[in-house]
Amino acid sequence: MRVFSGMPSAGILKAAEKIGTPLYFYSADVIRRRFLKLKSVLPAGWKIFFAVKANPNIAVIKTFRELGAMAETASAGELLACFKAGFRQSMTALSGPAKGDAEFAVLMEKKVGVIHVESAEELAALNRLGVKLKVALRVNPDISPGKPGKAMFMVGGVEKFGFSAKDTVSILQNRHSYRNLDFCGFHIYLGTQILSAKTWLKGALEFTRWMSGICEKTGFNPSYVNFGGGLGIPYSDDEESFDLKTFKSGLKQVEALARKNDRLKSVRFFIEPGRYLVGPAGVYVMKVLAVKKIRNRNFALTDGGIHHALFPFRVSAEYPVKLLNRRSQGRKIRYILGGPLCNTLDQGALPVSLPELKPGDFLGIYQSGAYGYTASMQFFLSHPLAAEALADGDTVYLIRKPSATEHLFVNQVKRKIF
Repeated sequence: MRVFSGMPSAGILKAAEKIGTPLYFYSADVIRRRFLKLKSVLPAGWKIFFAVKANPNIAVIKTFRELGAMAETASAGELLACFKAGFRQSMTALSGPAKGDAEFAVLMEKKVGVIHVESAEELAALNRLGVKLKVALRVNPDISPGKPGKAMFMVGGVEKFGFSAKDTVSILQNRHSYRNLDFCGFHIYLGTQILSAKTWLKGALEFTRWMSGICEKTGFNPSYVNFGGGLGIPYSDDEESFDLKTFKSGLKQVEALARKNDRLKSVRFFIEPGRYLVGPAGVYVMKVLAVKKIRNRNFALTDGGIHHALFPFRVSAEYPVKLLNRRSQGRKIRYILGGPLCNTLDQGALPVSLPELKPGDFLGIYQSGAYGYTASMQFFLSHPLAAEALADGDTVYLIRKPSATEHLFVNQVKRKIF
């Protein structure tokens, strides 16, 4: 199956037996292949940010730094993780719809490459910091890339992100009133999990036309344009992979359209995928603890669940699942996966087809390198934290220790504050 390619079961199983389960297992080799393949189809001069929110483990971030990626972050914590991973400050961007004191404190100490600004209040707050900052406006134009399918569009609808066209014009016309801010360009995010390159490109072309009009109207010459991410990955074999050949030719059209406007002659272009780069590089591994049948439904009860893997269990029902520890040529059985949490949420939304399971079997949920560990409910029902491991060639590293219960109590105090 396509979604299982590039991740050998033997290495995953050996790590699970050595470290224990539940476990997130990542492959640096898969990350490198995907990054370099994407880089090879970009027009000359285009740069890649890694969207850190997809997987903020420092060892994973460092892998992208070594590849020459930049880092797009969405919080003070993600920024600090990037600095710990060795990123130069100039190679980072800070996003987020409502930045607060934690982010402003970092900006007072660190010179981030660019800040993606999303509100007038944020502009005013950044200006009051009294330090020179480079900002790009996150915009939310009235464009429609087409039918979303399983994607989620984040422009043209009722979304909290970015500036409207009216506000963008107003801010750019008054940009010189912000003494400490250098307005460098635009940031847009068309949507997430877009599998059609044609759909993504249609949105990018529409945005480029919109941007050209804004620049003409305001006399603005941007030096930075970030088209965001949104490149999707297949979760089942009936889904097509994002077509990089179409993407390559389409990006040339996007750039050619931009260069027709004299105000965009010198602009540099960026994209910021996350899921596309790291999603296929990860597997969530869990052990089958019990198998039973209730009302003619087969259940496989596991030590993994929504506390570590919220998206496969609840948000998307189509993550591919594979039996890791043995091969079976027999008939497939439809199982509902149920985790260890004493809650009705901790159960797969749809059955998955697997060989007949036994207690002690290891299951891998593939395509789990993005929005896995840190996108879940780590404290829900007070279960242990999962471990994380990174395979690099023939070597496997433990990159996050598992935790029994101590993580639950670290910040619990009873301290008089007034």
